[in-house]
Amino acid sequence: MAAIAPVSTTDLLDLIKKSNLLPTARLLALPGPESLSVDPRQAAGALIQKNFLTKFQSTQLLAGRYKGFRIGPYVIQDLLGRGGMGAVYLGEHLELNRKVALKVLAPVRGEAQQLATERFLREARAAAALDHPNIVRVFDVARHNETPYLVMEFVDGETLQETLDRDGSVPPEVAAEYVSQAASGLQHAHERGFIHRDIKPANLIRDRFGVVKVLDMGLARSGSDEDKLTEVLDRGAVVGTADFISPEQAINCPNIDGRADIYSLGATLFTLLAGKTPFDGNTTQKLMQHQMKDVPPLAGLKPDLPTGLTEVVARMLAKKAADRYPTAAEVIAALVPWAGHSSHVVAGLSRTKIGQSADRQSVLGGWSSSGSSQRIRLVPLGTEPSDSGELDFSDTGKATIALSGAETARSRTPAPVSVPVRTVPADPLLVPVPVPRAGRGTMALVAGLAFAMLVAGVLIGWLAFGR
Repeated sequence: MAAIAPVSTTDLLDLIKKSNLLPTARLLALPGPESLSVDPRQAAGALIQKNFLTKFQSTQLLAGRYKGFRIGPYVIQDLLGRGGMGAVYLGEHLELNRKVALKVLAPVRGEAQQLATERFLREARAAAALDHPNIVRVFDVARHNETPYLVMEFVDGETLQETLDRDGSVPPEVAAEYVSQAASGLQHAHERGFIHRDIKPANLIRDRFGVVKVLDMGLARSGSDEDKLTEVLDRGAVVGTADFISPEQAINCPNIDGRADIYSLGATLFTLLAGKTPFDGNTTQKLMQHQMKDVPPLAGLKPDLPTGLTEVVARMLAKKAADRYPTAAEVIAALVPWAGHSSHVVAGLSRTKIGQSADRQSVLGGWSSSGSSQRIRLVPLGTEPSDSGELDFSDTGKATIALSGAETARSRTPAPVSVPVRTVPADPLLVPVPVPRAGRGTMALVAGLAFAMLVAGVLIGWLAFGR
C-alpha cells in the first residue's frame, strides 16, 4: 500500500499515534490540533522545537511513512548513513534513554540473503571480540522481524571523509595523530587475529574529544585456522575500496595479513595530507595502478610537507608487503615525530599487548603527562628495554616497541611546528595510569621471594606425594 502524505495537522497527529514513536507519557503530552498550525509542515516544525519529533522522523511522517520507527526496544531518531550491507540509524533505548547506533541489514532476495546475513553476523563476532578505545564497540546483535541488526556504540562526531569533504586536507601533525590512533586500534585487532580489509577515511570516525575510532568490521578476516568463513563467503571476489585497497587484495591473494591494512592506512594518510586519493580513474584502473604504478610522490603535490613524513607514507604504500612496516605499532613509532605526545595515542597503545607490561605502562604514562615528545624504540619480542636511557629511532625492523623517556627533535623536519595538545575528560579508557617502575633492590627482593615460594612448593609436594 502506497504511503499517503498527511494533508492536515490532524492527519499528522494520527500518523504519530500510529507510528508508536512516543512512549505513553509523551503521547499524552502531545499537543492537540487546536494548538498547532493547520499546515502539517508548520505543525511538524513546532513539534520538532518541542522535542516530540526529530527532523528525520518529521520528514518520514510528512511523506506518509509511519512504520518501522521501532527496532526492538529502540526508537529510530535519525539516519546516520547507508552502505553496501545496510543502513545505520541513530536509536534511543526507551527505558535507558541511551543513544546507540543501529546497523540494520538491507533486505535482499534468494541466495544473496544468506550470504549477506552470514557476513553481517561475522561483523558482529569480529567486533565483539575486540575491546579497544580506537575501535567502535558492539553491544548486542538481535533480530527484528527476522532482520538482523547490530547495536553499536554511538560516536558523536564525524568521519575523516567528512573532514576531508569540508576542509580539503589535514595539517601534517593532525593527520599523523589521527592515523596513529587508527593504527593503535588495528594493532589490537591484528594481535587478536583480525584484519580489517577496508580501512579508509569513511571508516575512521573522530568524536568530539578528538578520539579516532575504526568503524565497520564487515569485511574483517580472521587469521584463525578454525574460521574459514571468509573464504566461503568471498568466493573469489575482490573486497575492499578501490581508492585504498592493497595490491594483494586487488588480486584476491588468499594469504593477506595486517600489512594489507597498513597499506590502506597509508593511502588514507596520503589522502589526508594531499587532499586527494593516490590514484585517479575508474575502479578497474585504480585496481591496476595499486598493483603496478608507483604512488605519486607527496613532495610533488605538497612541497611544504616534512620530508621524513613523506618517507613514512611511501613505506606504508610499498607494493610488496615485505617492504612495508611489519606491524601497526611500528607505524606509530615512525609517526611519533609528528604525532607528538598525544594522550589519545598513549591510551590506544596501553590497550594493546605491547603496552601491557609494567615497564611500558610506566613510560606510557610519563609520555602522556610530560611536556615533551618521546621517541619510540623498537625491540624484539621478549626483550626488555635497556636502562641506559640511550635512544635509537633508526631501528624499525623488529616486532614490538618500547617507549624511551627523553626529548627528541622532529627528525628531518625543516621547521618544527607547535601543535596544542587536546584535553580530554578523565575517562579511564582514555587516560593511562602510570605504573611505578621497580628499582633493582625491589626486583631482587621479589626474585628472592619467588624462589623461596618455589622451594616451599617442591618440599610440600615431596612430603605429600613423593615420600
